[in-house]
Amino acid sequence: MKYDKEEIYDNEIAPLMKQIIEICKREQLPMTAQFYLKEQAEDTGDPMYCSTVIVPAKSEMNDEAYEQMKFVSEAMKYGPGGKPFVMSAMIRTV
Repeated sequence: MKYDKEEIYDNEIAPLMKQIIEICKREQLPMTAQFYLKEQAEDTGDPMYCSTVIVPAKSEMNDEAYEQMKFVSEAMKYGPGGKPFVMSAMIRTV
């Protein structure tokens, strides 16, 4: 049996997260949350996550806290390898 907690998230956690998100937005409270829902999503075959990030404007936060929240957000988005690195080169011969 493959790991699949999507239904639990949808039925039990999502309603609570809606409340949490509303409060955090109202109070400009930075937050990050990530849930690992499925081993394989039907459309891509990749693992399925549900991620929420609320980072108020930089002017509303301490610089160190802002950078920490951005770091956590990026780590959640790209995983332990960080942002993808892409290099393009054109080689011409004369």
